[in-house]
Amino acid sequence: MSARIDVLLGKIDEHLDEVVDHYNSDLESKELSDELVYAIGSVIQDCQRAFDWTATAIRDKFVTKKVRPPYFPLVKEPKEFRAKLEAQLPGLWESAPEVAKAIQRHQPYRKGKTELGYLHKLARVEKHVDFTPQTRRQSSWIQAGGVGFQFAPRSEGAGVSFGGEVAINGVPVDPNTLQPLGGGRNPYIETIYVDWRFVDPSVSVLPTLESLARLTRAAVRDVRRKASL
Repeated sequence: MSARIDVLLGKIDEHLDEVVDHYNSDLESKELSDELVYAIGSVIQDCQRAFDWTATAIRDKFVTKKVRPPYFPLVKEPKEFRAKLEAQLPGLWESAPEVAKAIQRHQPYRKGKTELGYLHKLARVEKHVDFTPQTRRQSSWIQAGGVGFQFAPRSEGAGVSFGGEVAINGVPVDPNTLQPLGGGRNPYIETIYVDWRFVDPSVSVLPTLESLARLTRAAVRDVRRKASL
């Protein structure tokens, strides 16, 4: 089982790399690709699987009452922990207190571990396939007379390209240099796609997945080490 967990933790990182590969290009195209959706789901499901395989291994070693495959308890309030632990791994606090305390160290209410509280919800299929774009609107301008054409830099998500004869607000623009060819100053509003967010919970996709991958890896290794799995 330990080797399987190591493989699974490695897959989390592989799928996270795939998310990064597709993320910015999908922001430029303003459409989520099937590849990005699949990679996002894979990161989430693998994190959930790593926790649940660990919970099952703990049950098999320390818990006498083996009714159903347990979930790794993750709660948002300290007062909820003991009840959730008892529901999933009955008697663990008494039979293996160091293992129970290791699980307690990796709860969403702990400082820096908030993203673990999103995992169970996101692992439901309908939750991690629904996204909204995060945009910002900015004023840009073009001005003739050698000043040039100003717009959001590419690093902020404004993948802009032109071809043929181009004019913005009536001012001709060179499609190769993006410099105005003549006319006066003409302001306009531009909408820039800067991020994807999950709908529920409403959190930024990439930072959340990066934190989940890191926190899952740390929690699973710590708990399994304490349990000698």
